[in-house]
Amino acid sequence: MEEKTILAQILQVLDLYASDMRKQFEALHEKFDSLQRQVQALNEKTDEMDKRIEEMDGRFERQIAQLERTVNERFERLEAKLGHIRVEPVETQETVDFHSVKIAQHDRKIRHLLHAR
Repeated sequence: MEEKTILAQILQVLDLYASDMRKQFEALHEKFDSLQRQVQALNEKTDEMDKRIEEMDGRFERQIAQLERTVNERFERLEAKLGHIRVEPVETQETVDFHSVKIAQHDRKIRHLLHAR
């Protein structure tokens, strides 16, 4: 009987040990599940941040494109104004040249008339 008692005690100790091991495995499993949930939450946050960054990137690209169009339009208007400003002195010079020729012609006629008297 003593052997049965010792065997029963060994089995009881092994059963307690197995029960303790099961509890430790369950605790580890719960920690693992918790870590998986945290990783999933981080992945979702990362995906959300990626989407927001892509949206911001798109907005910035649109704003830059709009700014480039605006700057190009203003440069084109400025070039057009400068083109007119360049034409005006040329036209003024041509007018001055024309009047200079006419004044010289009139001076010759006046001198001719004065000498002819």
